[in-house]
Amino acid sequence: MILSGFINEYKSMIPGLERIKIFLLQSGINYNSIPYVHIAGTNGKGSTAKILAEILVFSGYKTGLYISPHILKINERIQINSVSISDLEFEALYNQYSSLIKKHKLTFFECLTALALIYFTKEKVDIAVLETGLGGRFDATNIVTPLASVITSIDLDHKEILGGKLSQIALEKAGIIKRNIPVVCGKIKQTALNEIKKTAKNNSAKIYLLGKDFNSLNLSYNWKKYTQKIDYRGLSTNCQFDLSLLGDSQVYNAGIALCVCEILKNRGFSISFKNLSDVLKNIKWHARFDIRKIKNRRKKAVIIIDGCHNLQAVDNFLALYKKSPFAVKKNKLVFAVMQEKDYKKIIKNIVPFISTVNLVDIYNERAVKTEKLKSEFLKYTDKEKVVTYKSVEDCFNDIKNNEIVFCIGSFYLAGKIINFIEEKNV
Repeated sequence: MILSGFINEYKSMIPGLERIKIFLLQSGINYNSIPYVHIAGTNGKGSTAKILAEILVFSGYKTGLYISPHILKINERIQINSVSISDLEFEALYNQYSSLIKKHKLTFFECLTALALIYFTKEKVDIAVLETGLGGRFDATNIVTPLASVITSIDLDHKEILGGKLSQIALEKAGIIKRNIPVVCGKIKQTALNEIKKTAKNNSAKIYLLGKDFNSLNLSYNWKKYTQKIDYRGLSTNCQFDLSLLGDSQVYNAGIALCVCEILKNRGFSISFKNLSDVLKNIKWHARFDIRKIKNRRKKAVIIIDGCHNLQAVDNFLALYKKSPFAVKKNKLVFAVMQEKDYKKIIKNIVPFISTVNLVDIYNERAVKTEKLKSEFLKYTDKEKVVTYKSVEDCFNDIKNNEIVFCIGSFYLAGKIINFIEEKNV
């Protein structure tokens, strides 16, 4: 398996840009020949990157997209025109540079980032959209100088690495801001925004703020088609469109992507804002309020899968859940979460919205043990309502007819559930 030597992506992280810079210099690849958009943020950066990339493809541009984490397969992280790099291309690319990778001791994420930049350069994409992995300032993606920088949101996450205060986390995210390069920001609390504004000013980077310089609003939901209609009021463009990604956070992410499109248009890109619904109403994006209707052992159920794994993301999920037709009493939570997350507060926030809890062992060394989670849930609910399972399959076998099941807490859990649904064709 490619990159099998990297046992744990999270633990293998070593902040810094020197390794990847030297590696790419010695690779002989001029990755700076490509224009980029660089996206950071606590939540929403992946969705914003996806929306932006789809618009660019729709506008006729050969578009690279680099995201993390992957949900089903590592190839998802490196895409051109919405098509993941093939196994053969991925393996050939890795083998070609494996000795140089080992020589410079690249981490898992540095390796993937370097290979993505090489792949995009060799394939001569017209533009590439890069999502940071974690933070921004020392993130491996921060070696590029983009046409626009984006910070989608700031909240307390990865505190053990980025710092325990919003201002500290904002400073790390703001590290992607480059001199004279415009920066687009989503809904960000003032404490964090102050740090971003300070960094932007120091770099003479013009800043565009959601809610001030441009706006994006939900007009309505279509729960039969699982879309929402959005009204965008931009820098010089106004338009309405349907989007298949649901929730207020996706309204904001779409607005941010369109603001970037306006900036790109001013830089010579030919981007049409007409007929956006043709592409945006059909975006497929795993684990973002991902609604699946399943049949399992002659039982029907609605499964809502979301990778929300921090307080802000969980609150966003719950806000949408309350608006949806699925907010009923007969529901079930399937849950797993990583140890570094503020899972005690997450549990406290979600308990009022559930009737029963299923805790699944996802066999990840970073995951909180199911028995420990059970103890936490029992502070708020009855013992008979909390059940632990050794596998996703065991859990799904216990789903009752006509239940509403929402699966949240981790992209690792989301991946296992989607894999199970698609492999078993339930």
